[in-house]
Amino acid sequence: MSSATPTAARVKIKRLAIGILVFLAVYTGVWFLAAYQIETRLSAFLAGRSGSARTLECDDMAVRGFPFRIGLFCDSLRLDDRGNAASASFGALRSAAQVYWPGRAVIELDGPAEMRVSPDFGLSAVWSRLQASIDAGFSSLNRSSISADDPSGTLVLGSIGERLAFSAAHGELHLRRNGPDLDAAATLTRFDLKPADGPSLLPPLDSAVDLTVKDRADMLGLGRLRAAALRGASGEVRNLTLDFGNGLVTTASGPFTVSEDGLISGAFKLSMRDVEGWRRTLAAAFPEDEDTIDNTANMLTALAAGAKDASVTLNVRDGTAFLAFIPIGVLPTL
Repeated sequence: MSSATPTAARVKIKRLAIGILVFLAVYTGVWFLAAYQIETRLSAFLAGRSGSARTLECDDMAVRGFPFRIGLFCDSLRLDDRGNAASASFGALRSAAQVYWPGRAVIELDGPAEMRVSPDFGLSAVWSRLQASIDAGFSSLNRSSISADDPSGTLVLGSIGERLAFSAAHGELHLRRNGPDLDAAATLTRFDLKPADGPSLLPPLDSAVDLTVKDRADMLGLGRLRAAALRGASGEVRNLTLDFGNGLVTTASGPFTVSEDGLISGAFKLSMRDVEGWRRTLAAAFPEDEDTIDNTANMLTALAAGAKDASVTLNVRDGTAFLAFIPIGVLPTL
């Protein structure tokens, strides 16, 4: 009896070891087969689109991450949309997803980036770190986020003949499917926008926005996240904050609609701290608009009964913003 027990134990250990080795061999084979299939099929798909209106090139493509991850790697990335006269190029791309959760992936992208939409728009940008993440289900994308550290670059607006330089300490964008609706939140820290050959016009800006767009969850789909997709939509801005430091803070919230022509309408609760400080700062940055700035500041002060801070309702009708019944500005068309 005593001699049979060790023998039985050795047999069990041996079987367990063989089982583990078989599992590892099968797992390794499945991983490399999946990697091979991903790489070859994606290469064939991209090659098949060569010469079409929209192309994507991934130089030195490889699938890596064994044993516990799987991800796509490229030395450089290029996109070309001939139909819209648009193109973009980036540095190396790295992605990774856990084998047991392939729908959740993290993506890193190196600069520099070059984007062009002929003839009106051009963008050159670099950053110290750019990372994105996605969370996808069986049939849809549920979440998407992107963050960048130290982005900076040059923006060329050919239609108005402007060349601008921009920089920021950090920026983030988060999108989430909320039933049929789309939740969006974004932050930007120490953002500076100025003429490419001149000094900054305004102090560095910290901004944040949190909003919901009704019945637009499908904007999370590939290629659908664009301003024109908001046409015909409605939603609510829960919070919009602009902070130039030194107490110059403005917040807004309220419902909005977007017409089929891309014109925004809504009624927003606007709170502005230090109206006189805003007047001085904006007038110094845009002296050609000093009369409009003074008139707007005077109206805010009057509506606030002479107080330093103002809380008013900003009505926007078909893209034009009104304080009381007086128009004070025009919002861009989406």
